[in-house]
Amino acid sequence: MWTAAALVATVLMGGLIAYAGDLIGRRYGKRRASIFGLRPRHTAALVTSVTGVIISLLTTAVLFLAVGPVRRVILEGEAAIRANVRLRNENGRLTRDVQSEREAMRMAQRERAQAFSDRDAAIAARLNATRSLAEVRKALGRARTELRTALAASRSARREVAVAQARVREERRSARMLADKNEWYRRANAELDARNAELTKSNDALRQTNSSLSVTNATYSQTNDEVSKQNIALVRERDALNAALGELRAERERLEEETRLVEVRYEELRAGYATAYGAHRNLWEIFEALRTRRIVAHGGEDIARTVVPAGTPPDEVRAIIGRLLSDAHRVALGKGAAPGERSLAVEIVDKRFSTPTPTGVSTTRVTEQDRIDAVVNRLSRASEPACLLAVVVANSVAGEPVAIDLQPLGNPLIYRKGQAVASRKMDASRPADQVFGELVLLLKGLGQNALDRGLIPRYDPVTGQPQTGSLSADALVSLTERVKAYRRRVEVTAYAARDTNAGDSLQLEFKIRPSI
Repeated sequence: MWTAAALVATVLMGGLIAYAGDLIGRRYGKRRASIFGLRPRHTAALVTSVTGVIISLLTTAVLFLAVGPVRRVILEGEAAIRANVRLRNENGRLTRDVQSEREAMRMAQRERAQAFSDRDAAIAARLNATRSLAEVRKALGRARTELRTALAASRSARREVAVAQARVREERRSARMLADKNEWYRRANAELDARNAELTKSNDALRQTNSSLSVTNATYSQTNDEVSKQNIALVRERDALNAALGELRAERERLEEETRLVEVRYEELRAGYATAYGAHRNLWEIFEALRTRRIVAHGGEDIARTVVPAGTPPDEVRAIIGRLLSDAHRVALGKGAAPGERSLAVEIVDKRFSTPTPTGVSTTRVTEQDRIDAVVNRLSRASEPACLLAVVVANSVAGEPVAIDLQPLGNPLIYRKGQAVASRKMDASRPADQVFGELVLLLKGLGQNALDRGLIPRYDPVTGQPQTGSLSADALVSLTERVKAYRRRVEVTAYAARDTNAGDSLQLEFKIRPSI
């Protein structure tokens, strides 16, 4: 519709161009005017031509600006023609593809019908096979019954044979045992006869010895009385020695306990010495590295942070920690750190806690996994969202992994979008450097205000100063120029550009209005 109206307007404007050109040409011809030193009739022809060109140009410009379809025809006409040719070719190709797909579908339908017929034949064959299988199963059942009967008879025969074999073995064993016992009794009888003769000879010798011992016995009786008196004295001495021995044993047990405690203390001191020696070597190596290598991460710097929503399950918290460590790994690699034993450029440091005990000092080690488990346990039970920081615990040099610690902090809402953060009145007619200084003071004040409200800062690794947001030098210069444009006293107010939680960076919008 609009294209047809534009064509009609172009035709009408053609008539207007002819009429206006003729009217203006005659008017200039009657005046006998001359332009650029041309003859009057040439001047009239030139004015007529230029007037037609200007009117045609204005008509085309108005249609271009006011009518969208005409503008698209002018701008995209050739591209549309080329696209039309390409689309026609594409349509032909798609038509051929549709025909081939239809042919394939017809073939698939024929194959499907053939498959159905094959399925019916297979079902009939299956029914025949099922009937044959039933008959085979009946025959198999009869064969199994006959097999069970034969197996029962076979087991009964085997049991009878086994009993007979056991009886034969038992009779053979009894016969061998009787023969062995008979031989043993025969040998024992011969030994007893020989022993009886020896005892007869010994009995005669003992009778002779007994008479001589009777005489000696009287002498021993007198000696026995004297020995009894000495025995009483020895018993008293033995009791005294036993008491002294008990005391010595108690003293030995006490000394053994003290020796065990000394050995335990010695082992602790030796382990402490080894740990201290290793720590001394590590400290020396760290000292040398800090003197000779470039520092890529400073202590207290957080190289990555993330937000953990309230009520997050432990598995999801563990996954968030994994992503946080991956982000910290990429940041550390970008700074110049190198992967360590765990293939990451960051490592959560192990901690050791010393506790005094009656026997010395007990050392408890908290590993990286213990730290992660503690953070997961804490954040999964938190009722409010938290900001989890990966904080560098000590200066780290290039070529080594960065030692970090996980530090969870609260993440409450600090500013709402559009909330005024700070404002300052200043004289915009003063020199630019003074206005710039006033704006710097404004930024410092609002930064301190944000810190007081609980915003978690990012620390500058060089100066160590806390940073609450990022405002580039170009943006500050542009703000200075905006203030200077008023050339009077103004009030500059900073507003939060979006909802800002404790773990976010503070984004600002500045509004300037005249002030009294």
